[in-house]
Amino acid sequence: MLLRLLLIVLTVLVVAIAIIGYTPMPDGLQDPHKTQILMGVMKIMFFVMNLKQIFGYESWHNNLRNFQGEITLEGDLPSAKYGDVKVTRDRVANVPVIVYRPHTAEELSPALIFFHGGGWVLGTADEWDLNAYHYAKEANIIVINVDYRRAPVYPFPIPAQDCLEVTQYVLRHGKTFGIDVNKVGVGGDSAGGNLAAVVALTLAKEESDLPPLKYQVLSYPALQALDFRLPAYVDNSNTMPILTAKSMAVFYVLYLGLDDKNAEHYAKILMENRHISPEFKKSKYSEYVDVEFLPKMFRTPNKTAPVVTEPYDPQVAAKVEPIIVNPLFSPLMAPDLSGLPPAYVHACEFDVLRDDALLYARRLLDAGVMVKTHIGYGGYHADTVKMIPEILQSQSGKTAFTLACDFIKSMVKN
Repeated sequence: MLLRLLLIVLTVLVVAIAIIGYTPMPDGLQDPHKTQILMGVMKIMFFVMNLKQIFGYESWHNNLRNFQGEITLEGDLPSAKYGDVKVTRDRVANVPVIVYRPHTAEELSPALIFFHGGGWVLGTADEWDLNAYHYAKEANIIVINVDYRRAPVYPFPIPAQDCLEVTQYVLRHGKTFGIDVNKVGVGGDSAGGNLAAVVALTLAKEESDLPPLKYQVLSYPALQALDFRLPAYVDNSNTMPILTAKSMAVFYVLYLGLDDKNAEHYAKILMENRHISPEFKKSKYSEYVDVEFLPKMFRTPNKTAPVVTEPYDPQVAAKVEPIIVNPLFSPLMAPDLSGLPPAYVHACEFDVLRDDALLYARRLLDAGVMVKTHIGYGGYHADTVKMIPEILQSQSGKTAFTLACDFIKSMVKN
């Protein structure tokens, strides 16, 4: 009798977990079974987080501080066990970094300054350790993995300033790290892609005696907060739990420095494009998010956008409009993109940020910048991140990462 009861309980538990963890996969997704497992684990995590809300705690969006990993200057790193790359912790411009130097690297080696993703809120250099390691190994370059400060404690522009100061220091003192300062690039994924684009844009436009950056690698970057109803946002809003439209809006709320206690309230305003006035929508900035500049297949959403019934919020607009058109916040809003270093731009088909990447790549090309655009058909947001077990990594993500390394090698070979 007891055995039968345990069997029933176990069966119910397995079925419940399967129902909670199930995510309908979009048609055309590569490696859907691997992705289903990954999404299932994440959905169960989110379910547990949301259970706390049921029992009187705030939602996980409003408790993001509790999920922030600690920035540290000590402790072993997974990449160090391989033995083919020297991995050390350091500080550059008083910012914690992890430095990766392959044993096969030249005495003065090309370098990548890498900024991790996580919505300017989550993640640390430690958690992106394997990405930095594989860039170093596969491109045979030095990688400096930057632990910039994060929102909501340190909102815009502090993370961008940390990344810029590290890059400037390396360009000025790179020989102390064994770096050829004439072969330095920047790169990052998601929010890190934003920071890489910001650094590249800033250095290209300022007058200084620093050597110019050689390249930039932008993997599914977040590049604008003007329009949250582009086709990519509409079609992928709730499909993939790795990054929903709501999550992206919350990250922007925290990076903007809005009250994190009301993060979901502000996120709803952003998601409905009620953070900008009707007059602002007619400004020159709207040209930079014109869907006519997207590839034809992505200009029209396959789903219908939810109807917005409330008017724009003038108080929120007054706070955010000056920031979201600042190129240091939204590189896509920069009026002039000429003179930037060659770029590798990776967009994932099933990603709310897909159109950000494609619009930026088009504007870079129009400005005369050399661009290698890779659309990861069948790919999803963060599919190049290597913190997940290799068996669950998608072929789309592996291909995109290899292409990024090939691009770096082509940029620094001469």
